[in-house]
Amino acid sequence: MLAQKIYLGNAGNKTLSSKTAVIKKLLGVTGLELNQRGRKTAELCALPRCPTAGWIVEFIGTQGIGKTTLSNSLHKTLRKNWFFRSDLGQTGPSPAVSKALENLHREIYFLKLKRLYEENADAWKILTAGRQMSRVISESLTILNNDFPRGFVLDESLFKNFHHEVLALAGDAPGPLWAQRAFIYLRTRDPEFVVARYQGRVAERAERGMLQVPPSDAELRNRIEQDNDLFDAITQKAQAFDCPVIVLYAEDDTQENIRTILEFEETVRSRA
Repeated sequence: MLAQKIYLGNAGNKTLSSKTAVIKKLLGVTGLELNQRGRKTAELCALPRCPTAGWIVEFIGTQGIGKTTLSNSLHKTLRKNWFFRSDLGQTGPSPAVSKALENLHREIYFLKLKRLYEENADAWKILTAGRQMSRVISESLTILNNDFPRGFVLDESLFKNFHHEVLALAGDAPGPLWAQRAFIYLRTRDPEFVVARYQGRVAERAERGMLQVPPSDAELRNRIEQDNDLFDAITQKAQAFDCPVIVLYAEDDTQENIRTILEFEETVRSRA
């Protein structure tokens, strides 16, 4: 079965360009979509300006609940007005990084590592988390320190990955992280729904020979319930700061959730 998308690096020579042209013709026959895996900051900034510029629409919710699935479903419809995380593949923070933002992100990052250490997480988990979270921090700094002509729709970003830390640093007034930020909160009514999804993903990876040591069902349920509490708190704080927010449920019809998100996106654009 063919994958839904094919990712290619930037074409840097005639041979690659000719291959890309052939692939595009094939894609036209098969109905697939061609995407580049990330572009440079200058390329993104050269595109026409949209009213969404300066905004971030971030999916939040516990791991495995279906945020990326929804984001991928929206890509084709929203890409004319928004960038997605895949567009950041080859970008980096601006040379003139705001020291205040840099210090804030540094504090968030080290608070995360400190919490993992205090939870007696094993060394491998801390190293893995550090590697993954450093990318999220870098992407956040890139977005906030560049004047991009479009906003971003992100299925993995700061508030999703650093929910403890962002809440701990949130004061009574909206800081720079909350400005022009909207949230799509994907929640669950029943933790067993997400546990079953997670088990299905683990089984699929095992069939492909991918080694994985998944948490127990009890650990998953505990994490989901804790995440629900934290993301509920983020949602309440966002509403207090007048950030646009919608709450969706993973158990509901996917197409209905997509329609709700598209209506929400129009609302966000109307505030720009």
